[in-house]
Amino acid sequence: MRNNCSEVSSLARLGLILLLALSLVGTIGPSRASVNVFGSMSVMMMQHPLLYRQASNSVPGSPPYVPSDIRKAYDFLPLYSKGIDGNGTIIVIIDAFGDQKLSADLSSFDSIAGLPSPTVNAFYPNGLPITRDSGWALETALDVEWSHAIAPAAIIDLVIAPNNSIGYIYDSISYVASNLANATVVSMSFGQSESQYPATGPYTIPQTHQLFSTMVSHGTSVFASSGDSGANTCCDASYPASDPLVVAVGGTTLNLNSSASIQTEDTWSGSGAGSSTTFGKPSWQLNLGDSMRDEVDVSYDADPSTGFLVVQNGSHFTVGGTSAGSPQWAALTALASQAANRRFGSIQGNLYGLNGSSSYHDVSTGSDGYFSATSGWDYPTGLGTPDANLFINSFLGPSVPVQSSSLFQGLNVTTTGSLQIDNLSSTISGRVTVNAVNNTSDVPVYGKSFTLTGIRIQNQTMSHGASFVLIVQVGPYPLSIDLTLTIQGNATDVMVTVSREIAVSGGVAVNIVDVTFVMSYFNSVQGSPSYNPRADLAGRGSVDIIDVSLADNFFNAPVFY
Repeated sequence: MRNNCSEVSSLARLGLILLLALSLVGTIGPSRASVNVFGSMSVMMMQHPLLYRQASNSVPGSPPYVPSDIRKAYDFLPLYSKGIDGNGTIIVIIDAFGDQKLSADLSSFDSIAGLPSPTVNAFYPNGLPITRDSGWALETALDVEWSHAIAPAAIIDLVIAPNNSIGYIYDSISYVASNLANATVVSMSFGQSESQYPATGPYTIPQTHQLFSTMVSHGTSVFASSGDSGANTCCDASYPASDPLVVAVGGTTLNLNSSASIQTEDTWSGSGAGSSTTFGKPSWQLNLGDSMRDEVDVSYDADPSTGFLVVQNGSHFTVGGTSAGSPQWAALTALASQAANRRFGSIQGNLYGLNGSSSYHDVSTGSDGYFSATSGWDYPTGLGTPDANLFINSFLGPSVPVQSSSLFQGLNVTTTGSLQIDNLSSTISGRVTVNAVNNTSDVPVYGKSFTLTGIRIQNQTMSHGASFVLIVQVGPYPLSIDLTLTIQGNATDVMVTVSREIAVSGGVAVNIVDVTFVMSYFNSVQGSPSYNPRADLAGRGSVDIIDVSLADNFFNAPVFY
C-alpha cells in the first residue's frame, strides 16, 4: 500500500486497533539510537545516557556534525565534484511508526545543509500507523535526512510499519522483497538479539533470511545497524545485522579538527558486535574472528557525543548510535552503484577484498566492553570507516589512462583514452582513440574511437591482466594496436604495441589460426619466395621469433574493429 499524506478514517483506525491487538508478538528496537536533546522537546527515554547541550551547527568540525563535516571527514567531496551524487539510484529505508513532521523537517535540514529537495515516497504495507512514537520519529528523520545528505540525488522509498512488533517489521521487509525489486540499497536501523527471535511461527530468522535472499537476487544491497549496547559476551549478535546477506554496521567515536579532518577515531563503547549462533562462517570472513558469522563488517561515527544534526518536529537534535551508520553506508553504496551503472546485490566479499587497504580508516583503539579493536578487521569496528572516494575507486576498480605514440610503417600512430577496471565483474571497459598521421606529409590517414566492453581480466602467476587488439584499417597492410593491461596489487601498467594486423584470419579473437599462419612463415626474409609481409607482424623485414611471440602473447585476446 502506498500513501503520501492522507489519514485513515475512524473505521479504518478501529480496524487497525483490533488488528494490532491480535498481532503483537514482541517488539524490535530502532538500534536504541542515542539522542542528545536540547530545545522545546522533552528528553526521550532511550537506552544510553542523554547529553544535554545546544545542538548548534555554527562551528565547523564540532558536533553535532552537519553534512559538510562528514563529507570532508570521510572524503566524499571528490565524488560530488565528478557528478557522483546518487542520481538514478533508490534507497529504501524501513522504519516503524513514521514521522508526521518529516516533510517540513527535511526541508529545514536541507536548508541548513544546502541540499536539494529529494523525492521521498512513503509506503505503508499494513496501513497508516494509529499511534506515534517520538523515538521512532527521530529515527525516521535521522535515516531520511542523512541518507539524503550522502546521496542527495537518490530517490528515497520509506517503508513504514504501523508499530515495531516483529510481525509488522517482517511484513515491511517482505514488502520490500516483493514490491521494490528496483531498490539499489536497503537500510534497517533496528535489531534484536538472535536469541530473542521466535524459533517457530511465521517470523523466524530463516524465513527473514529468505526475504534477504530475494532482495540480493534482485541486485539490492542490504545494510543494518549492529546495536548500541556494546557487548558483554562473545555470542549475542543482533539480527538482522548478523545475517550473512546483510552488511552489519558498527560504531566509532569520531573527533574532527576545525577543518573537519579526522583528528582521532576510536571504537565507540556502544558498538554492538559478536558471533552469530545461527549462521556459519561465510567464505569472505575465513580466518577472521571465530567459526561463525561475525559482526560487524564496517563502521561509522556513532558516539552520541560526536553525533549528527537531525531536525525533527522543528527542533534540532544531536543524534548518535549505529542507527546513523546504516543509512549512510547504504547511501555510499548508492553512489558506487551510480558510478558503476549497476546494482551489486551481496557485496560482502568485495568489502572484505579491500581489508587492510586505504579504502578504510582502520580503527585500532578502544573497546565496546567485551571486544577490543585491533589492526585490520575486528569485532566492534569491522574493516573500518570509509574513505569514500578511495573506497569507490577500489571497490569498483581504478580508471587507467592510455597514452602512447609510435612510428610504424611511415605513420605516426597515437593511442589515447582510459580503461575502467571493474573489480566486481573482473572485466575492463573503456574508450580508446587511435589516430594515424603520415610521417612525411603530416596528412591524417586514420582516426577512430573504440568503445570497449566485457574484456575479461585473467589471473596470472604474480598479477592479473587483460590483452586486446584494435584493428587499424590503413594501407598497404592493416595495423594492430595491441594493448596489455597488467594489475599487480594497487599498481597498474598499460603497454601499447603497434604491429601489422595480428588477427590475420580476420576473427574476433587472436586464435590458433593466426599463430599457425605466422609460424608457417618462420625464418623467411623479405625478398625470398617464402616471405609473406602479413606474417611479418613487427615489420622488420623477416618473420622471426618477435612475430611468433606477438601472436602468441595475444592468443585468445579479443579483437575490436
